[in-house]
Amino acid sequence: MDHIEQAVACALSPTADLALKQQATQYCEQVKASPDGWQSCLALYIREPKSTPETRLFCLQVVEEVLTARSNTLDESRLNYFRQTFMEYIQREFVNGGLDNTLSSEPSYLKNKFAHAVALLFRQTYLKSWTTFFSDMLALITPLPQSSGKSNMKMVDLFLRILMSIDEEVVNTLTSRISSREENTLNINIKDRMREQDIPTLANAWYELLTEYKERSLDFAEMLLRIVGVYVAWIDISLIVNERFVSLIYSFLLTTSIRNAAADCLTDIVKKGMKPLDKLQLISILGIVDVLQQIDLSSDSDFRERVARLVNNLGLQLCQIWQDTNPQASSNYPPTANPTAYTHISHLVPILLQFLKDEDDNVSEAVFGFLRETLNIFKTIKKATGSLPQEQKVLMRQILESIVLKMKYGEDMEWVCVAIAGGSESVGTIGEDSIDDEEMLNFLELRRELKRFYDQIATLSASLTTNFLHSAVTTTLTTFVNEKAAGSAGSSDWRDLELALYLLYLYGEAIKGVPQFAVVSPTPLTPLGECLFEMCKSGVSAYPHPSVSANFFEIACRYSNFFEIRPDCIPDVLEAFVDARGLHHPISANRTRAWYLFWRFTKDLKFKLSPYVQTVLTSIQDVLTVEASLPPMLSPGFDLSTYKDQVFETKIYLFEAVGLLISQDSIPAQQQFEYLSVVVNPFLTVIQKSLEAHQDLELVWTLHHRLMALGSIAKGFPDVLNIKKAAPNAPTAVSGGPCAQIFKQVAEITLVALETLSRFEVIRSAARFTFGRLINCLGQDVQPYLPTLITGLLQECSVMELVEFLPFMGQVAHKFKATIMSILNGLLFPLVQKVFFFLNQVPSGTDEAMALVELRKSYLAFLMGLFSSELENVLITAGNGQHLSLILQSVLHYAQDMSDVPVSRMAFGILLKAVNTWGSQSEKLEAPGFYQFMYEHILRVTFEVPMKPNFDLQDGQSMLVLGEIAGLQKAMVMKQGDVFLTYLSQVYLPSINCPTELAQEYIQALQQLDAKNFKKYFQVRRSDCVQ
Repeated sequence: MDHIEQAVACALSPTADLALKQQATQYCEQVKASPDGWQSCLALYIREPKSTPETRLFCLQVVEEVLTARSNTLDESRLNYFRQTFMEYIQREFVNGGLDNTLSSEPSYLKNKFAHAVALLFRQTYLKSWTTFFSDMLALITPLPQSSGKSNMKMVDLFLRILMSIDEEVVNTLTSRISSREENTLNINIKDRMREQDIPTLANAWYELLTEYKERSLDFAEMLLRIVGVYVAWIDISLIVNERFVSLIYSFLLTTSIRNAAADCLTDIVKKGMKPLDKLQLISILGIVDVLQQIDLSSDSDFRERVARLVNNLGLQLCQIWQDTNPQASSNYPPTANPTAYTHISHLVPILLQFLKDEDDNVSEAVFGFLRETLNIFKTIKKATGSLPQEQKVLMRQILESIVLKMKYGEDMEWVCVAIAGGSESVGTIGEDSIDDEEMLNFLELRRELKRFYDQIATLSASLTTNFLHSAVTTTLTTFVNEKAAGSAGSSDWRDLELALYLLYLYGEAIKGVPQFAVVSPTPLTPLGECLFEMCKSGVSAYPHPSVSANFFEIACRYSNFFEIRPDCIPDVLEAFVDARGLHHPISANRTRAWYLFWRFTKDLKFKLSPYVQTVLTSIQDVLTVEASLPPMLSPGFDLSTYKDQVFETKIYLFEAVGLLISQDSIPAQQQFEYLSVVVNPFLTVIQKSLEAHQDLELVWTLHHRLMALGSIAKGFPDVLNIKKAAPNAPTAVSGGPCAQIFKQVAEITLVALETLSRFEVIRSAARFTFGRLINCLGQDVQPYLPTLITGLLQECSVMELVEFLPFMGQVAHKFKATIMSILNGLLFPLVQKVFFFLNQVPSGTDEAMALVELRKSYLAFLMGLFSSELENVLITAGNGQHLSLILQSVLHYAQDMSDVPVSRMAFGILLKAVNTWGSQSEKLEAPGFYQFMYEHILRVTFEVPMKPNFDLQDGQSMLVLGEIAGLQKAMVMKQGDVFLTYLSQVYLPSINCPTELAQEYIQALQQLDAKNFKKYFQVRRSDCVQ
């Protein structure tokens, strides 16, 4: 034993030699693993004088290990030895000597560890040799001679810990442990024996101890309540739910220091699994609602939260009983059960509302489950009857009022500009991941939860929600207007205004269908229309708090269709947008969000804004600048192409909005030219100067931003070619007009920047972006610039640039079709060579591998685009025809690669296009070597690919590939006719050992079945053709 003490001390010593610590640790492990090590440790644990706490803890760990992992090595004599030793130690340490109103001097962690060891021994012996376990323990609790009738406090302390450990080892399903079927059966049998033999005695002991320790030690009383709570889940409920026991528990609710435990105990009682009618009877007996109405809940938020959980669980149980006993769901219950359950719910709802409105969010959140299920009951009632009775409508109104009140910002909270909606609607706002204030994050999450309830109520009763919204919004705005008229506009609480506008915004999501603003356009207005009109005309956007103007703009964009009906409100919104409330806001988050929302407002109402364009442009001219900066200290490996400027990424929406405003058809072409000149010329001038200066990284970054800004302005202009198609003789503002001259200057300066700084990826990216927009607004006029652009973009491009360049070229091909043939003819093979160069490289990491996957998709999409744009003949020109086989081989390669099924499908789609285009000898232009390629390779892969082991017919994408393959064979028949069928029957099918009869059947199916039915046939017979 001395060696064990020394080893434990050395292993835990921070100053011991490392080699000695390792030896000591190894020795301790040997003791654990040895067959008799536990005996030495048990003796050392109970020894007098006591060893160090660390050593005794180790000893208990060894004992626990043998009682769990090696319990099969313990025969009856050894288990009896454990029992005798434990009882002797308990007698000595917890019963004999000292006063009974003092606790053992053992540290709590050692008492818990020993109690756990006793519980493990109990589990091994209770059903066999120690059936008197509980009576033995209770006998040690009985009053000592000197105790004046009081129980032995030391022993009570230990016994309660043992009971908690028994729950953990035998009962509690939440305890993390891996149990075999035999162990689960043992646990069930132990519980059954306890219920039959000892639980009634234990329950009586709990009551007696609770009665005693209510006056003697509230800590013990609290532990007893916890024990009752964990055991009540599986014992006879009548042992606890009786007049004397429940009255005692209720009395603890009035004792400040223990009432939390009493509330938790009642919650556990309510949660006990029971049949609906039994649970309904239990709830009636408990009479919790009557008790709660007598309790003071005003001071302690922690207690209110515990009681709220009790109410929540009681409500959930009642709602489940209501659903179970609903006559429409089951007829197995008496007719009084369902209305009785609902009566209990209706009595509980006022307490629910009280907690829902609590100033502590944790208290409110604790009853969310009950609230959700209550609304689900209302939904069930409405579904069954077609409408809600007045009683439920009154309750819903009260719930709605409580929800809305809870949505309000707290007095000590500061507002931040976060997106009301998620996804793309969060552009320009602060992301929640950048908010350090935990209280604010919790509030935002609380609002989301409350919004779900708001939406539920709106679904149940749109009229109730609408009337409430109208009342809440108009009352708040009227108060603001009255205060403004009295010269005290700033006296309104921003929280009230923010809440009113927030509700107005949410309404659009809560009410299903398209929002209606007027009964008969333009008047009279609907309640929603009246709220929006009042918002615009009240001047509330000028309230001096950033939350108000921010919500104002969100609402204006959400309900932009309102301004189609009431264009007289547009100036109110535009004025707010262009001054310090919006685009000039002093707070960055508000300002950037306003840039994005201004673009949305402009895009939605473009044709209503022409009277205000000049005023708007004049007001925002100072904002139409670019400011780019880099971190002050750049790391040696700083990569400009991966650096993000989120502020500018939002500002490009503002530049696009400018293009939308200027390009309106109702504005004369010359006026458009003047507007555009005022915006664009400063950029052209400063870009020209910057290209003549020394080019450091910050200048390059700034130049990137300016090119992007110009491209965004062009993006706001309409697509010239689409206009020409729709109305060939209609004049357009750009093509051939004054604005075209400005955009040509933009194209020229962009090419100069690209030629000068093509070594920078960000410049190549900006040039590609800008020309992608110039293509739309210049139309055919952009073509002379394309060769220089393409050369500059391809000279030094990365894989991902090429991935993005290929769709750009697809856009060019789609736009210009035959007119771009000469440019495309010279570009095609150098572009294909560049693609092959990258695709033949071995990726050095995951990112590169993913980039190459994307490049394959872009390459195939580009080829498919050539066929879709009727430019496939560029592949067979004099310059490119000699490379057709190489291109087709690459497509064939990807068609056979089933590791990426969508890519395989794209490749087969291209082969199908090729066959349909060049598969007949009657075609005007012959594709060099295509017939031979079709017979030797395309036909072959149509049989080989479906036979691959990884071709999964259970996969939807693979079935699409099979459809392409079947269509490909049908196309070859259509194009080649009998020649193909003869080759198939006499050459190819015999070469793959296809039986003659099956070959004839196959050819007949290929001839006679349509594409859909042939696909089904091919799916079934594909494997039979290959022997």
